[in-house]
Amino acid sequence: MSEQWRHPRSTLRPRPPVSPTVSPYDAEAAVEQMLSRLRASAGATRVSVWVHEASTRMAVPYRQSVVETGDTDPEAPRTAVLLASTPFLAAVVRSRQSLVARADGRRASDRDLAARGIRSAHGEPLLVDGEVVGVLTVEPAAAAARHLLRQVAPKLAVALADAWTRRSEKRRTAQAEVLLGLIESASQAQSMDHLLGAACRQLAELGEVERACIFLLEDGRLVPRMAGYADGRRDRATWEQFRNAPVGLQLAETVLRTGEPMTADKDSGLLSGWWVDSFHIASALAVPLGRSPHLAGVLTLDSTRVRPFSEDVRRLAAAAGAHLGGVIEQARTSQARAASLTTARVVRQMLVDGAGATGVPEAAEVLARAVQRLAGTDRSAAYLLGDDGTIGEVRHVDWPDAHKQVVRTRLVGRPAADVPLWRLTAEQRLPVFVEDALSSHLLDPRLARAIDLCSYVSVPLLSGDRLLGLVVTGSVSEPRTWSPALREAVRQVTLEGALVVENAALRAVERLRLQQLATEAHHDPLTGLANRRRFIEQLEATVYGAGARACAVLMIDLDRFKEINDSFGHSVGDDLLCLVGPRLQSTLRPGDLLARMGGDEFAVLLPDADAVRAQDVAERLGAALRDAFVLDGMSLHVDASIGIALCPDHGRDRSLLLARADTAMYVAKRGRHGFEVWAPDGTPASRDRLETLEQLRTALDTDQLDVHYQPKLELRTGAVIGVEALVRWDHPQRGLLSPDVFLPLAEQAGLMRRLALRVLERSLRDLCAWRAAGHDLSVAVNLSVSNLQDVALPGQVGMLLDAFGVPAACLILEITEDVLMADAARSQQVLTGLRRLGVRMSIDDYGTGYSSLSYLRALPVDELKLDRSFVSHLTRDERAAAIVRSTLQLSLDLGMRMVVEGVEDAATLAALRAWGCDYAQGYHIARPMPARQFLTWLAEQPAWTPRGGMALPS
Repeated sequence: MSEQWRHPRSTLRPRPPVSPTVSPYDAEAAVEQMLSRLRASAGATRVSVWVHEASTRMAVPYRQSVVETGDTDPEAPRTAVLLASTPFLAAVVRSRQSLVARADGRRASDRDLAARGIRSAHGEPLLVDGEVVGVLTVEPAAAAARHLLRQVAPKLAVALADAWTRRSEKRRTAQAEVLLGLIESASQAQSMDHLLGAACRQLAELGEVERACIFLLEDGRLVPRMAGYADGRRDRATWEQFRNAPVGLQLAETVLRTGEPMTADKDSGLLSGWWVDSFHIASALAVPLGRSPHLAGVLTLDSTRVRPFSEDVRRLAAAAGAHLGGVIEQARTSQARAASLTTARVVRQMLVDGAGATGVPEAAEVLARAVQRLAGTDRSAAYLLGDDGTIGEVRHVDWPDAHKQVVRTRLVGRPAADVPLWRLTAEQRLPVFVEDALSSHLLDPRLARAIDLCSYVSVPLLSGDRLLGLVVTGSVSEPRTWSPALREAVRQVTLEGALVVENAALRAVERLRLQQLATEAHHDPLTGLANRRRFIEQLEATVYGAGARACAVLMIDLDRFKEINDSFGHSVGDDLLCLVGPRLQSTLRPGDLLARMGGDEFAVLLPDADAVRAQDVAERLGAALRDAFVLDGMSLHVDASIGIALCPDHGRDRSLLLARADTAMYVAKRGRHGFEVWAPDGTPASRDRLETLEQLRTALDTDQLDVHYQPKLELRTGAVIGVEALVRWDHPQRGLLSPDVFLPLAEQAGLMRRLALRVLERSLRDLCAWRAAGHDLSVAVNLSVSNLQDVALPGQVGMLLDAFGVPAACLILEITEDVLMADAARSQQVLTGLRRLGVRMSIDDYGTGYSSLSYLRALPVDELKLDRSFVSHLTRDERAAAIVRSTLQLSLDLGMRMVVEGVEDAATLAALRAWGCDYAQGYHIARPMPARQFLTWLAEQPAWTPRGGMALPS
């Protein structure tokens, strides 16, 4: 019979006769028993079972039962065959039907038997759930009794499937043990060759091939590195022939290029020529070492017989290749590190020291110490280049003071380009090694002699591509020489040092940026004093912190400051505020905090102060302002009204202290007393303010706050395109209160954040309902000073928009110019976050604030809302009309929309439409109304007429 079916070297001997009773859990024994009984009952000479491996299109011999006669080989076949190479088995698998073939026939299956020396055979497909799991062959065909096959085939198919599954599991376990062995041997291997040799032997044995080979990628080409035989033999001549192969193995080259496992047989394009002739390779399997694209080489398994490779073998080879690739890369890395251990230690220490360096000078000193340790020199110095191209700062390491003075005298301030060493380094950007400093022209020999310099190494101080200076490390005791290996190590440290310098420079920039942000976040940009946020944080730390410290809060409001603004302009007012700050600060002790709260309002926090000290400070604050301020040759006088609240006498709540100090300040302003200490039995107005404040807190926790809406009209179409949300307080005793009654109190008491969020939530809920009813509207909501200081506002607005499903473009947030001046930097940050959401921004009460044009240029604004004061006399005052027209033209030039509020008659509305104004709102169109009335009002309105006037609502 054919050697491909019965290979004498690799077959299993028949098992001893099995007992009549076979364990139902031993599928392998059941297969053998059924084959033996079938052969005996049918009188066949050979009954064999082949496993169909669908994934590889192979037939794998499993078991056979043979009559033991002198002229019959009893050994079982062991070599798998491709179905494409055995028409007989392929026909049975493909048709899923029985097949009888005879050697004297003319079909392909008949010729297949004739080629294998078999006179006749019967092939029976073994099916499980409709799938062919194997083939049963009976020789000769005449012995295949149909009634026996019908009884045996179904049971045999189930047993075969179970037995093959268990066998595959055992093989996978064995393969896993091999891989675990490779992992363990990787840590215990004496060398790379020892590790690879052991791996090749194990893989050849388990892969059922004669040999396993490893080709490693070195300098861009595959090099034969290791080979191992399954039987463990070593042939030195063959080994030398393998290591010195004159040509590459095409199969391995292809796998390296594609990164995919491949098989090939001899005389194919991938397996031919010298390798086949020299090593008698008939079939080979090649897999990549490692994972693409970072491959370490190729692993091959080869056989001296033409054979396919089963799925188990392919899986084993692929797993081993992936693991070995990682091991090889690790070993290579370890070898490289071991070869330059000193360099690695120096670099590691430099990186550790460099991680704490901030700025180029500190990083330069770190690099100087690293190069000194590596070169074995006595001392180092880092010479930094100044902005003007001269030698600036010098960092010395281990230098005596006398030699430092020589360097400062002869080098610092000198143009770097005058030094030949600098010019050479600037040109080459590489380390320079000078073994005899006195005979070199790169440094002045007189300078070298003055600092006792015998030999030196100079390395460039780089940050990216920029040359920032030089690091020079030298020997003073005797001349030094440096080996090529050490010179290469210095070059490596130079490159790593460039990263240290660059990172240190970035850290310096980042630290400066963080300091600037911290300064901007806690300081007023106009006066440089602490801002409202810093004051409140410090007050909270004092009031709520450990120790229950006492303190005094002083609220300061400048008298007649508005007159100065109105008379001389806001620039003079700003200059005056900048002069007031230092005057007030001069009266305070270290530890006291002065802050500008906004506008012309200041505050002082006096830690650990009682009423006596608070009043004394208030006296001195007032006295500091009595002297005139001189601005542009003008003498200006301002006074201040000061309110005092004491902790814990007047409360331990931050908001309460601010409110009571504010109340006392208003008492002082009305009585022109200079300063006033808050008293529980104060004036009726004071009591009213405090009572209103406490009631407002209750209103925020209940449903007393309501939102009314005033429609906005698009003048071009006459359509209502949106509303402005206006908060109202439905007071249980005082009725409906307008915003001017309680909003100042809310701002002073720190309640505006809660109030604004309540208005936003209510407005977006109503807008969501209107849009669901088919009305494409927008809503405008006003923001205050404290809202624009709240960096969490953009995130909260985004959450509300998402919660109600309202497009961001349908929300307009209105701010006044005065609000922006409170803390411009922080306001800009919050506005940028809101614009990133897609929310539109509007400048409310435009024209009544200050620095309007500068803010229009700098801020991301979509809309101008002209203050009502310019509109009320529009039809009677030509100057007012000119302001409106010029503002309208400005908005057009800036690409902004313009809204005019306060439209209270038809003539004003007609004029605005004639001038091309975009939008208008006012009592003539509609008064503010509750949400429940808005849709009714909208449905009952007659058509607004775009031309020739506007129909009035009934």
